[in-house]
Amino acid sequence: MCNLEPETEDTGADVINFDGHVVLPYRFGHKKKTLKTLKDVIALKFKTSESEGVIFHGEGQQGDYITLELKKAKLVLSLNLGSNQYGSIYGHTSVTTGSLLDDHHWHSVMIERHGRNINLTLDRHMQHFRINGEFDYLDLDYE
Repeated sequence: MCNLEPETEDTGADVINFDGHVVLPYRFGHKKKTLKTLKDVIALKFKTSESEGVIFHGEGQQGDYITLELKKAKLVLSLNLGSNQYGSIYGHTSVTTGSLLDDHHWHSVMIERHGRNINLTLDRHMQHFRINGEFDYLDLDYE
């Protein structure tokens, strides 16, 4: 069981409960089928007693993706802003932070991205890193 609490400035928070077998689709407010961003800010809180599981995942038709998940009770953020078919540009980047996050306590996560620069904050502990590759935009499907 996992609880998510997306943080919003104007309306407070909504709590979403998952039992491990449910997916909640999210649609961006765009009429296009894809979303291309240079900057993103994603903030949420979660609590769980599970040590493994996907918290969110988005991908695009060009191979870009962003995934936040728990692996062995640690938070793992994986991103790819693009690779090429020849292997000379490899964009996959994965960063692990935290430990014992399956303690059934609320944990705050904030992902701030500007181009290839990322600030990943977990419970007020910030980690800064740069995404591999040469691309700056995240191309995702709108859902």
